[in-house]
Amino acid sequence: MTLRFRTSAAALATLLLLGACSSSPSGAGTPAAQGSTAASTPAASAPAASAPAASEAALGGEPCSFLTAEQVGAIVGTTPVEVTDRIGRGDCDYWLTAAKDSKVNVGVFTGADATSYFEQTKGIGTPEVVSVGDEAYSIFNESIGTVVVARKGDAVVAVQVFAGAAPDQLRQATALVEAILAGL
Repeated sequence: MTLRFRTSAAALATLLLLGACSSSPSGAGTPAAQGSTAASTPAASAPAASAPAASEAALGGEPCSFLTAEQVGAIVGTTPVEVTDRIGRGDCDYWLTAAKDSKVNVGVFTGADATSYFEQTKGIGTPEVVSVGDEAYSIFNESIGTVVVARKGDAVVAVQVFAGAAPDQLRQATALVEAILAGL
């Protein structure tokens, strides 16, 4: 499957922060083991940059089409209760609780702006190398959980996991990135 979506790197980095939850679930354990996660509220962030509207023709597929709720559930241990296509942003939220205090967010991008996004997203934390795709890194940030950003060819995949303990988030985000890359 190919995806043709272009947006500014600044907008994508801001979007990751805008969609993030603000309290850390790092000590909460996995949702499957605990049944719930730490409460959270939306994080404050810089003003949103505008991104071009995404059409189906430009996307080559819907953002939520890269993973099913069942695939996400198999990896994170909790089947999402709601899946939300973030129209115009090119990403998808997989809410793990009805309270919307834990989630997985997936974005897949291609083109020149994707390369810029890959580099600029490193600025939201301290990147650590991850072995997936052609090149990848992870960032843990208390306000957004763990983000794994991977490049394979001209495609960039970003997966945020905000649920459970930080080591589990990294393992889960990496596995979700691998599943998406396998389908590209």
